[in-house]
Amino acid sequence: MRDAFHEELDSISDSLVEMTRLVGSAMARATTALLDADLALAESVIAADDQVDQIQHSLDDTSFDLMARQQPVAGDLRTLITSLRMSADLERMGDLARHVAKVARRRYPQSAIPPELRGTIVEMGSIAEELVAKVGSIIAAREWTVCTGACSRP
Repeated sequence: MRDAFHEELDSISDSLVEMTRLVGSAMARATTALLDADLALAESVIAADDQVDQIQHSLDDTSFDLMARQQPVAGDLRTLITSLRMSADLERMGDLARHVAKVARRRYPQSAIPPELRGTIVEMGSIAEELVAKVGSIIAAREWTVCTGACSRP
């Protein structure tokens, strides 16, 4: 029974990694759409946000279900609570990328960014992509499930 529980915890981590991949891509494409006044790219970011939302809802449902069925304690409970918070933050990042894409769509065919601010926007987009990529690698390496004392899983 506990093996199935840990497999479900692992699937939550995999879903979080997938969310980071999708959100990172959305941020990169939204930044490009904003800078280049690319309507098709902006529309693809807006449409893709539904997938991030669906993953978040599924992840949250799974986390709540595990808490109800398994009554996890200590490290496992912290892992589940942390995954809920991370999924909400990642979903919000996806929403922000969608918002940037909507700004690009609203200003089309002109660019929403004045030429003197292009470098700043490029840098901001790059930093955001780098941060979400680091989050994804930390989750994938399972470094976010820190145990204190005796851990119930390796």
